[in-house]
Amino acid sequence: MLAITAASRGSASSDWPPFLRASDEYPEDVADTVARLWVEPTFTRTVSAEPAPVPLSFYLKFVDAPDVTAAAARHLGLTTYEVKVVGNDGYTVTDGNRTHGAYHVLAREGGRRIMLSSGTHRSGIIGTIGGSALTRLELGDEGGRTSQRLVVNVIVDHGLLAGVTRPLLLLFGPLVDRKLSEAFRTATAAAVWAHENRGEFCGWLNAGVASERRAELRDVFAECGVAKSAS
Repeated sequence: MLAITAASRGSASSDWPPFLRASDEYPEDVADTVARLWVEPTFTRTVSAEPAPVPLSFYLKFVDAPDVTAAAARHLGLTTYEVKVVGNDGYTVTDGNRTHGAYHVLAREGGRRIMLSSGTHRSGIIGTIGGSALTRLELGDEGGRTSQRLVVNVIVDHGLLAGVTRPLLLLFGPLVDRKLSEAFRTATAAAVWAHENRGEFCGWLNAGVASERRAELRDVFAECGVAKSAS
C-alpha cells in the first residue's frame, strides 16, 4: 500500500493496468476506480469461449453496438437484458427486474475492448449486492472465425459476501465462469443470425431500431441501409 500511495497517478507502475492510457488521461473518479479494481479486486476470472463462426470484422459490429446485440438476442428469445446508449461510449444495462448496471468503454484497439462497469443485483436470499468490474475483452481472427477471451477484475460491495467470495470461488468457480460466458453466447448467437440471415436481420433492424439510432449505425451496418426510415 505504501508503494501504491507513493506512485503518481500517471506512472507506469504495477498499480495501473498496462493496457490503458496513463491514469491522468481519465477523470479522477474513473482512474481511482480502475486502480482499485486492478490492485485489490475481490476476485479475478479469465473465461474463454468457443470461437464465434463469423469473421472478426463482422463480430466487432455487435461488440460495438451492444444495444443492437441485446435487442437481437431478445428477438431470438435468448435474453431479457436491454441495453441503452448513454453519451459517448456509455451504456446502461437492465434485465427489467433484479439487475441494473452501467458501463463505459475505456479503450478500443484492434480486437481488444476495455470496459469499466458498475451495477446492482437484487437477491431474495442476501439482499441487494453492488459491485464494479474492469473487463478486458480480447477477440482475434482465427481463420474466418472469432476467438473470444474475457478477463475480469471484480469488486463486490457487500461486506459479508466479499469476505466469503474467495473461498467460495474454489467451489463455485465453474458457475461463475458460466455466468460470465452468457455474454459470449448471446453475442455469438446474434452475430451468427445476422450473418446467416442477412435479409431477415436487416428487415428487423430497420423496423425495430429508432430512426435516430439507425442514423448512428449507418456505417456499422451499411449493408442494411439502416439510415433509411422504416417502411
